[in-house]
Amino acid sequence: MNIVNSSSRALNDEPSSRDPMVESTTSGSSSDTNEPVCAQLLTQLNTAYQHLAPDAQALFYNQENGGKPPLVGIQLMVPKPSKDYRFMKWNWPLIRKTCFWSLMSVLAACVALVIGVIVTMPKKCDPPVQWWQGSVFYEIFPASFQDSSKVGDGIGDLRGITMRLDYLKKLGVRGIRLNSIFPAAHYPEYYTNIENLTDLNKELGTLDDFAVLVHETHRRNMSLVLDLPLYPFVKSLYNVTVPSEKPNKTDKAVRERRDVTETTILREVTPTTPSMSLQAIREALSSVPPSLDTPQRDPLTAKHVNNVLENGNVTGAIKIWLQRGVDGFYLKGLEHYVDEGSFASSLKHWKSIVGSERILICHVDALNAAKLVAAKNSILMNMDLVDVTLRVANGTKEIKRQVEHITKGVLFKKPGYPWIHWSIGGVDLKRIASTINVKNATHAMTLLGMMLPGTSSIFYGDEIGILDCECKDHKDLAHVHNLAPMYWEEIGGPEIKFTSGGVTAWLPESRKPLETSLTGTIAKMASLRSETTPIYVKAVLKENQVLANCNIRYAEDEMIVVERWYPRRNSYVFLANLGNQTQTKDLSFLYYGGHVVVGPSYRLNKDVYFKELIIPPGEAFVIKLDK
Repeated sequence: MNIVNSSSRALNDEPSSRDPMVESTTSGSSSDTNEPVCAQLLTQLNTAYQHLAPDAQALFYNQENGGKPPLVGIQLMVPKPSKDYRFMKWNWPLIRKTCFWSLMSVLAACVALVIGVIVTMPKKCDPPVQWWQGSVFYEIFPASFQDSSKVGDGIGDLRGITMRLDYLKKLGVRGIRLNSIFPAAHYPEYYTNIENLTDLNKELGTLDDFAVLVHETHRRNMSLVLDLPLYPFVKSLYNVTVPSEKPNKTDKAVRERRDVTETTILREVTPTTPSMSLQAIREALSSVPPSLDTPQRDPLTAKHVNNVLENGNVTGAIKIWLQRGVDGFYLKGLEHYVDEGSFASSLKHWKSIVGSERILICHVDALNAAKLVAAKNSILMNMDLVDVTLRVANGTKEIKRQVEHITKGVLFKKPGYPWIHWSIGGVDLKRIASTINVKNATHAMTLLGMMLPGTSSIFYGDEIGILDCECKDHKDLAHVHNLAPMYWEEIGGPEIKFTSGGVTAWLPESRKPLETSLTGTIAKMASLRSETTPIYVKAVLKENQVLANCNIRYAEDEMIVVERWYPRRNSYVFLANLGNQTQTKDLSFLYYGGHVVVGPSYRLNKDVYFKELIIPPGEAFVIKLDK
């Protein structure tokens, strides 16, 4: 049934002329069919709203507002045809290409940056140290090391040391320490009776020879340190006053270095030229004046020396030898002056002269003798190394007691305090080989000293195990029997000994050392020490406390086990039999196993297990533990 209106037209026969959708459809049929769909919809909607009849608008409003009349009329206007929008005229293909390639470029740059960072990252993250920290020093009594003269006078000299610098370099030495080189009556037998601290003993050579030695030492990236024998030559320290002006750069550098947990200067590696034969070096030194490459320093005239010495014997001597290229001083006998009122100011003044790149050394006896707080603090703040003599003749338990006394003492209280300079032999001590029960254990003792936290020192000849002089005809020289001339083995070509053939040395030469399975291990240990963080670092800062990274885990039956450790690194263990009998031990309660990195050739690079260790007398080796 059809319902009609007053005009008798069926309501469903055709759409109302007021239907906006119809009108929009009709009008839309004439629009550009190429317009985007979204633009067409907007056009139709706008047209529909503009052509709504009043009753249709009311119906639309009532439907949208829930039957409530609107407060304001709604009108949706599109001001422009869709084709007139500005963005429709943009070059969209070019924009898409530009965005794409820009994004690709950014991604490529990020990838390149990441690769560059990875490639340039350091392979290791080892804490850096100063050149004297954790390195190997070599102590030389010049008159007993090498006589360079063709004619030969039986006394070693500076040229002889220059001849042997390549030997020291191969040994892994970083610092060369010369015992007294000053004028003394009846040198070398009574070398302690010095006459002054500024001249060179004529028996040892000239200042030109010394300049050549300094130059050649530095060229091989080694440093030269002098013993400065204060006592008994210096009667009293002069009252050295420190200037009151603002601290200079040297003072600031020293303070900054003292305040840092781990110091921040790495040793430079200077390439060395191919070494010459010893005979060629001897001939060159005997016939050719110093080369033009040798750094020339201002000559120190007698007037200049006297002017310098007005500030005191020690201060003047330090200034003069620094001008001659010395890298540091061992203040011998400093413990005799710790009670003087000028002690603290003198040390501070000397350190300001030396600077932050060169060093001062004293014996631990000075620290122990200092009762005043000012004197003790002056040593701790101005010394770079404190020499500790390790007595090894009384067994492993005594060795453990001495080491722990130091590592748990004041020198390990703060990170900026001086490093330990471990000495087992020395100019004032009997030879290691002459004091221990096992005569072929000198190498093991030397390796032990190189395993301790700090800087190790080797007395000339101890690396091969020479003995005290057996001088039945020189009983009046018992105080220098430990200074027997160095034993030199044949090193390519004709054999060159301490002196030329037929020349009698000032003391009888040392006889050939005992054979040992540890020959050559000192150089390997020096190399391992220089590149292994757990060994060359002296301590670890943990919870604001300085802890020595060294533990003596076993010291029974003349066997000793020393462990060196560092966070997130493999630990290293030194194991030695210092007794006279072969030891078979089960130390599995300490460790499981590892492999040998320094030791006899038959053990080297082989796995070892602590369940059953068999160690001959006098043997030692270093094990890198498995993690």
